[in-house]
Amino acid sequence: MGVCTSTKKKDVKANTKIEEKKDKEKEKENADSLDGSKSDKESKDEKEKDEEKKEEKKEENKDSNFSEESDKDSSNENKNKKKEKEKEKEKSKNNDKKEEEDEDNDTPDITINYLNNGKTEFQQVFKTNDNISSLFDILLEKKGKYAEYDLITNKHLSLSTQLNEKIDSIFPEEESANVSMKYLGLDISNDIKSDYEKLNKVLGLPLFDLGQNIGLLIFHINEKNFTTEIIKNNKLSKFNHLSSICNANNNLYLSGGDNNDRSKPTNFFTSVDLLNIDSINELPILNIARSWHSMIFIPKKYIYIVGGNTNDVELYDIYKKSIIIDSKMNEIRNESTLFIMNNSMLYSFCGLSSDGSFLSTVERCNLRQKERKWSYVNYSTADNTLFEECFYIGCFFSETSLILFSANEDESNEFANILFDLEYEDNPTLVYYESGGKIVDVVPEKTFHPIGQNTFVMIPLVGTKVKIYKVDDALKLNVEEFPDVLKPIME
Repeated sequence: MGVCTSTKKKDVKANTKIEEKKDKEKEKENADSLDGSKSDKESKDEKEKDEEKKEEKKEENKDSNFSEESDKDSSNENKNKKKEKEKEKEKSKNNDKKEEEDEDNDTPDITINYLNNGKTEFQQVFKTNDNISSLFDILLEKKGKYAEYDLITNKHLSLSTQLNEKIDSIFPEEESANVSMKYLGLDISNDIKSDYEKLNKVLGLPLFDLGQNIGLLIFHINEKNFTTEIIKNNKLSKFNHLSSICNANNNLYLSGGDNNDRSKPTNFFTSVDLLNIDSINELPILNIARSWHSMIFIPKKYIYIVGGNTNDVELYDIYKKSIIIDSKMNEIRNESTLFIMNNSMLYSFCGLSSDGSFLSTVERCNLRQKERKWSYVNYSTADNTLFEECFYIGCFFSETSLILFSANEDESNEFANILFDLEYEDNPTLVYYESGGKIVDVVPEKTFHPIGQNTFVMIPLVGTKVKIYKVDDALKLNVEEFPDVLKPIME
């Protein structure tokens, strides 16, 4: 019995353990079941959240795309509006242009007859609503940039004072009108070189050191020879080495001087008829006493007197026998070289300043203007070409340039000759020019005279023998001597 009791207890314990084990396993299963349920739920929640996020992102993308589309539409709309505005603007512009054209077409024409010395020189058609200034624009185009004109109506009205007025205000309801061209500049030749050749048959040069008498050397251009004369006349008593000379219309003009006292220049001015040396004419005295100045003949009737101890420029009218202060230079120039180009522009090259130093500046003046004004010439240099410390003698080279030959008083002339190129008139160029010779004499008249056949001559101040410098058609400098010419007056 005892055995049965013991076995029973063991079974109870075993059963108890088994039950506990079962309970634990059941609890575990329940726990696993709960965990499984929880995990599924969380997974589901997370899935739902992902779905929501996707939806949100989709919506955001949708909104973004919408916004982009909206911006794009807005930009396109702005562009379209801009294009429309431009089209409207262009249309308006075309309409305005058309209206102007229509208005112009409706505006009547007027024919202006430009009269010169009472005869029609040319005609031009204008609109009556054009400004009077347009008449001067055509005049400038037709007559060139140098000449200055006024236009005068038959009522003696000067149009230069009416430039901003309309044509129809001056010529109302007229189909044509006459205006007279009034030239305001000097009456100078349109071909100075040619007229100089025609107007001068002889050239003269005074001779010094003949006691109280004045000798005269005359070069006969056609015969190519010299004659000499001695003049005994008190009218020439004031002439001296520092006077200036100029050949014009077969007359030798002499002016100024200072009797070797630079502090006392003179206003002496006279002329000698080289075809009749007994005819010596006292002229109106200079307005300003001068010495060491320059003169130049401007065909057909003017002599310019430049420099010396003043920058005032005087003008002598050969026909009227009148002398006036014409203009004022920027600098005082002693013994400057005068030359005229383009039949209009008078140039003054270099010379000496008041303190005796050589100048390298150049000035010019338009003689075809009513009010003559001198201005500096802004020239350029090529190959380091410079004006040197010497005097220059001008000679025609072409229509737009000249040669400036250097001159010195003795054989020591080492200075270069210069070609002054005026192809670009507002900025001429200096270049060295090889001529095959040098001028080694004093030259009172600083220009070569054209004597025909592309030949130019210049007569230096005579010493013991006569010579001329000649530039031929090859533009080379040659010297020719006349050893016996002075014998009759030297003996």
